[in-house]
Amino acid sequence: MDMTATIHPDGATSLDTAGDLSQETHTSVPDARRAVINKARVLAEQTGEETRLQIGDPSGARTILVAADGTSRPEPATPAAPVSLADAPAVAQDPGDYTVTSVTAPQINIDNPTTSAPATAPAAGSSSANPFLPESPAPARHTAGEEAPTRRASLHPTADRTEAPAPAQHTPIQPTPVEASPVRREALPSFVDRPEVEAPAQHGWRGLVNSMGLGLRLAPSAGELSQRHDETAVATHWAGPRTIAVLNAKGGAGKTPTVICLAAVFARLSGGGVLAWDNNNSLGSLGWRTFDSGHQASVVDLLERAEHFMTSDARVGDLSGYVHHQPADRYDVLRSDDRSGDQERHMVTGPEVERLHAVAAKYYRAIVMDSGNTERGANWQAMIAHTDQVVLPVKSVDESAEGASRVLAALQAGNDHAQVLARNAVVIVLCAEPSHPKKAKELASRFAPHVRAVAMLPYDRALVEGRVRYSAMAPATRRAWLHAGAAVREGL
Repeated sequence: MDMTATIHPDGATSLDTAGDLSQETHTSVPDARRAVINKARVLAEQTGEETRLQIGDPSGARTILVAADGTSRPEPATPAAPVSLADAPAVAQDPGDYTVTSVTAPQINIDNPTTSAPATAPAAGSSSANPFLPESPAPARHTAGEEAPTRRASLHPTADRTEAPAPAQHTPIQPTPVEASPVRREALPSFVDRPEVEAPAQHGWRGLVNSMGLGLRLAPSAGELSQRHDETAVATHWAGPRTIAVLNAKGGAGKTPTVICLAAVFARLSGGGVLAWDNNNSLGSLGWRTFDSGHQASVVDLLERAEHFMTSDARVGDLSGYVHHQPADRYDVLRSDDRSGDQERHMVTGPEVERLHAVAAKYYRAIVMDSGNTERGANWQAMIAHTDQVVLPVKSVDESAEGASRVLAALQAGNDHAQVLARNAVVIVLCAEPSHPKKAKELASRFAPHVRAVAMLPYDRALVEGRVRYSAMAPATRRAWLHAGAAVREGL
């Protein structure tokens, strides 16, 4: 699989993945370079084939081969074929990886200033200082007693030309200036930005040996390197708030655990500023599966104070009375209205979602929204309008996969924004039972051609019932959620 990345000085990146073109924005060239390499690793892992990554950035061009196990190496240089001087082009080629277009310069015939002749290539072995300009004539030679020429020779002498006397008065005619192609120079290396330099191993037997004080610095394994790249991706801040919508039309498809775990991954590694929002007009379970903060506030209470929180007098600390902070996982929860009994539940409208999102975007970097089960509600449509990244959770059963497929089809048939969300979507397949890995892999392979990325989660009882805590999950599950978070991060 081939991937080509062009990184501009401002971090803007153009990607060509086997003919699939996309654009990304990053805060810097190193950030873009790391994201592209990580994307190549994900692609190699998904396809099981080596990815040939060609990167062009302000520091130059390079080709990296990324294996399916996450390891990478520079592509070996191919010896250049010998070039015959007889076949050499008229214009010298730039020594870098760039193509220099030949420039034909108009030449002035001094004998006849009103006409010009096309430039001719210098003869082999000539030492013209600039191959884009005509070669200067060699000075005429004469022996003692021979009268020196009184006029200059033509730039393009011919064998049958008759010499004419020089005009009595001659105004020098300046040749038309030729703009040569700019010389591309390799940028000087940075002495602080070393993205390829990794710290010694800290985990596994390699990390144990390094910690024994023997003076050894064993390199990390491919698995540890992959984890570090995912951690870096998730921890990197982006400019402005971002909204992630977790969608599936089928209830019980894993939306709520997905919202909780993605919020925990981003908050733990990127320093907080993450809100998990239950945008469900039915009895949403996000509030049941997370901890409360000693109060029962929900979207209804925050709606009553939305205008206040948009003023300059509002303080971020005052929000603690309306959201529920998760101390261990460091994110906040905005609950849906879960009143029951004689109390009438408030059905959030589209304009109310707009007001709530304005408040959330003012105080949080990342907003992870639980969508509910219908794509026809006004609150669902308003959420999609503000969404930057769509995540489709799929439990390893056909009904759950069908719900995700229908949502994806609805996005593909929507407006331009919805279609972009569909192409950039991430599918997360969760094993519903310990015996479902084969089924989960099958569903993942069927979704892969239609979305940007697919991540698989192993079965973990900590996700099945009760409150979900990131620390309560098995190490393999936490690692899988980190990988899923890195895949989501690439689309933000």
